[in-house]
Amino acid sequence: MKTHSGSRRMFLKSGVGVTVAQCLPELAAAQASSGPRLEWKQFKTTNQYPAFVNAIATMRSNTNQANRGSFAYWANVHVNRCPHGVPYFIAWHRGYLYHFEQQLRTVSGNPYLMLPYWDYYSYATLPAEFTDPAPGNPLYVPRQSVNVHSALSLAPFASSVRNFQRGKNNAFEPIIEDVHNPIHDLIGGVMSTMQSPLDPIFFLHHASIDRLTHAWSLLSGKTVPPSANPYSSTNSDVYWAGNHDYATGLSIERYKTRVPGWLGTSYASNAVPTALPPAPAARAAILQRPPFRSFRSIAGRRLSNTRRSVSGVAQVPFDEQSVSVLLRLAKSDAAELARVVALCRDTDESDARPMPAMIKLVFDNLVIGKAAAKGGFFYALYLDMPALFASPAERDATLIGTLGAFQIAAAAHHGIPRLEFDLSNLLVRQQRVNFGELVLSWVRVDGDRPPAGNVIQADEIRVELSLVPDDAHLAMDDDDDRDIQYH
Repeated sequence: MKTHSGSRRMFLKSGVGVTVAQCLPELAAAQASSGPRLEWKQFKTTNQYPAFVNAIATMRSNTNQANRGSFAYWANVHVNRCPHGVPYFIAWHRGYLYHFEQQLRTVSGNPYLMLPYWDYYSYATLPAEFTDPAPGNPLYVPRQSVNVHSALSLAPFASSVRNFQRGKNNAFEPIIEDVHNPIHDLIGGVMSTMQSPLDPIFFLHHASIDRLTHAWSLLSGKTVPPSANPYSSTNSDVYWAGNHDYATGLSIERYKTRVPGWLGTSYASNAVPTALPPAPAARAAILQRPPFRSFRSIAGRRLSNTRRSVSGVAQVPFDEQSVSVLLRLAKSDAAELARVVALCRDTDESDARPMPAMIKLVFDNLVIGKAAAKGGFFYALYLDMPALFASPAERDATLIGTLGAFQIAAAAHHGIPRLEFDLSNLLVRQQRVNFGELVLSWVRVDGDRPPAGNVIQADEIRVELSLVPDDAHLAMDDDDDRDIQYH
């Protein structure tokens, strides 16, 4: 790959543009008539491409972590403030992309520069410009895999997914994160860590997630909390009140991240994917339930006034093998689980209210090995897989989510390394009668260079009932759970 010194000289010669953009970046952005964000294959044919590559090179070479013109600054913002597995995952990152894009314009001196996106639903292999290790290529970093097909799913775009935010029935935000996370895991390297913005592909990945979110919101029957522009407490949903904070002196009002247009952003395509790209021949989907393995059982127990574990297993290692485990429930716990499922079932699929209760699969005190922390793999988690799937769509109907290095890194950074997955909608859709036994399966999915041996250890895996809606539960401590009592 050619180096980029020639195009660097070209933009450095435009001294007036650089000066204006650096001194008044927001004004320069406002005055610019920017076009839509383009897919990478189209973007690289435009005259913005040299400015983008050189801006990335300049920011990667800046070692001052306190300077917004360095990649390290934006990685630290992500490390310190990003929400993963909690509300505002999408909206926070939308504002993050906006601020980073403004910085690209400042560094490049090009007030028209827009972030591109990578449409992995059209081609799942990393663009060649990001995999060329030639000296002088600022888009290259070492990675574990170049193909993300195994992470993709059409589940976020199913007609039943009607609500937007986490904690609601049939919500888009947690389902699209189940696509986002394993892409981080498979690519690996720094992408499997909380410093993932150090990899330039991070920004194309998140621009793709942002585009997919906007495209989904435009479909008929989708519900996104409303907001006036500007926000008003009289006719805007409280979801959009307040600010997204990124760093000292760097924030954005939440309502502005409701739609890309309120940030002056648009996309060249607003279509949702209707099919997956071709799968690599060596990555055929596993359609069989894995064999059972026994682990030490943990009986149901009360965890707090509003939370109870109904079944669990202890000291569970994860290695190259795919595994199923049988979770047995006591008769009283099975009856309580059935009661909570009935409460959730009584909430209409299109209801935008919070779920009346939560059923969660919890992986507690996760530990990941040093080699595994580089990613290149993940585990797809399933509830009550049939012995043999008839189709990938049937497989998706039992999918819980994914477990990998990126999710563990996010959980560990923000506190106890614990991951929680919502089982409520899944159990409602399964329309089961007997809750005495549940089957949890995990299927190992490998990239190009996966780690070997025991890569993850969980102190406990349990099924947990919570009589507090998910978004409210996140805002309170167990000691404050006094209003709703667990009987």
